[in-house]
Amino acid sequence: MPATKFISDLHFGHEKVAAIRGFDNTDSHDMAIVRAWERQVNPEDTVWVLGDLSAGGRAAERSALNILSTLPGKKRLIAGNHDSVAGIHRQFSPNTGLFREVFEHIADFGRIRLNGKVVLLSHYPYLSQGDGPGRGEARYTQFRLPDEGQRLIHGHTHHQHPTDGSVTGRELCVSWDAWRRLVDLGDIHHWLAETSE
Repeated sequence: MPATKFISDLHFGHEKVAAIRGFDNTDSHDMAIVRAWERQVNPEDTVWVLGDLSAGGRAAERSALNILSTLPGKKRLIAGNHDSVAGIHRQFSPNTGLFREVFEHIADFGRIRLNGKVVLLSHYPYLSQGDGPGRGEARYTQFRLPDEGQRLIHGHTHHQHPTDGSVTGRELCVSWDAWRRLVDLGDIHHWLAETSE
């Protein structure tokens, strides 16, 4: 039976992020993510990637998209600040064609239903979380979803724990930093059961 998985903040080829995550180099960092993906995802599964494929820049982004194109599963992207197809950028992405080859769906945010509950998807958390620990003032505020009481699955903050920073518990971070793996529906259902609307 097909499964649904979530992950954000892959940051393939991003030296600074690889070092922060405890890797000696970007190759070992990227391979850890690739191996986790290959272990967890079957070809019929759907993976929601909630942004930040790389450090940004044309070459880094192409490299990240090339890696993703080899990985199993149907891929859907909620674009992040490091992704050139995100609405925050002023110019049309030079890699749009490659993004469309890799992802069956590309958007700045999304809405899904799980266990009869509406769950929003965004790269960014609600504004109350800011940008995460030690990252200063919240950026991209005009591109964040308003907190109207709904649950939100996001990335961006690089929290070490999935619900760090969430004032209400209604926000879940699916970044590699928080899980060191892809997040599955069992994890999501557990979180939904623990939170109230």
